[in-house]
Amino acid sequence: KTRIYEINHLASQFYHYLLTDHASGKNALTYVTDTRGITMALISTYGIGYAPRQGNALCNYLMKKKGYKSDELIEAGVATLRTGRLYDFFQNRLMFPIQDSRGNIVAFSGRGLTDDAPPAGGPKYINTKETPVYIKGDTVFGLFQAKDSIKKEKKVLLMEGEFDAITAYKEGITNAIAIKGTALTENQVRLLKRFAQKIVFCFDTDSAGTEAQRRS
Repeated sequence: KTRIYEINHLASQFYHYLLTDHASGKNALTYVTDTRGITMALISTYGIGYAPRQGNALCNYLMKKKGYKSDELIEAGVATLRTGRLYDFFQNRLMFPIQDSRGNIVAFSGRGLTDDAPPAGGPKYINTKETPVYIKGDTVFGLFQAKDSIKKEKKVLLMEGEFDAITAYKEGITNAIAIKGTALTENQVRLLKRFAQKIVFCFDTDSAGTEAQRRS
């Protein structure tokens, strides 16, 4: 587990650097700041990054410069094998690190760079596969940033997506988190109960959001 946390931490730094300080992340940064109105301070607070188009940039960095082995990258979920070759699992996506309440990065959510058509016909969002440190139904996005405010307010605002939670934070609503998927799980409720007794749903008002809210 410690090795996976280390790999995820280094991957997060790598993605964040590419978004904020490298030419390859320029278009992604413009989308985040200009289209979505997210400030550089918020990009830093949430550790938002960019996974490049280049198929094995992260793998090369972690193996050649940091000394990790290919099977460790696969187990951590940042790499995948295709036709016998190692590739980065996330490519050409905005990267949102998913942290536990102590700040360990347990996984990533990768989002396509447009609001409509996802990259290469794939889904708008893809998440790290489940690993020894990540079970999708046990985690939420933004809890590490929001936990102190949740305790103070005695309630947690539940959003559908990362940008929803981050935009709320930008407007001073700092007790907002986001779930991954379409409905709250029992384990997520147990997790949130450690910080607050009241949950407020702020899902989209379309039919999918209404249905998710009813199920939750």
